[in-house]
Amino acid sequence: MHQIFKNKIAPLIINQINEAIDQASAGDGFEILNPPRSEKILAPFKNTLLSICPQIRWDGTTYVVIRTVTERGNRASEAWHFDNLKETALVMLKSTEGDQNGDILVRPDLRKSPKSIFVYIITKLFWTNPITWFILRNKSIRDKFFTRLSLKAGDVMIFDGSTTYHGNLPISSGTRRTILLHSDKLFPNSWITKLFHRLNEMYFYKK
Repeated sequence: MHQIFKNKIAPLIINQINEAIDQASAGDGFEILNPPRSEKILAPFKNTLLSICPQIRWDGTTYVVIRTVTERGNRASEAWHFDNLKETALVMLKSTEGDQNGDILVRPDLRKSPKSIFVYIITKLFWTNPITWFILRNKSIRDKFFTRLSLKAGDVMIFDGSTTYHGNLPISSGTRRTILLHSDKLFPNSWITKLFHRLNEMYFYKK
C-alpha cells in the first residue's frame, strides 16, 4: 500500500529546492536528472528533508532521481510499471492543474513481492509492455483499473514500487516535478535486474 503525507514540506524549502534544480539544469532536456548529478544538487537539502519527514529512506544505496515533465515531455507518461526496488519515496516539488495534469495512478499489490527471479521476469514482461499499455490507455478501462492520487507541491508519498503497479497521466500544460528516492533493490546481484534497471534508465529516465 502507500502512505501520503500532505503539506509535509514547507513552501520555502520547496522553493529553495526548485531554484537549485533550475540553476543546475538550465538548458537541459525536459525529463531526468540521475545520480550522481541529482545527489549533488539535493545534498544541501538531504538532512532537512529527512528531519521533516523521517519516513523517507535516503541512505548510501538509495537511487535518487529528479523528474521534471512538461507537455513537451510525456515520454514516460502512461507507461505503467513495477520498480526494480522495493521502497520509493516521492516528494512533490511542482504540480499543475487540469484533467491531464500528470497525476500518479496506482494499482496497489497487483503482484506480491517476487520471491524468485522467474516470477519477477514473468510479471515484469506481462505488465510492462506496449500492448498492456495500449489497453490501459483506454480511459474507461484505466479509470476502473487504477486509483488516481492528486499530489501537490510539499506532499510526500511512500510506497512499495515493486508490488504497486504505477505510472502517470500525461500533462497538457504546466510543469510537474518530483524527487524519487528508490531503495532496497530486488535481487541485487542478478544480471537480469541490472538489465531491467538499465532499460528503465534508457526509456523512463532518458535525458
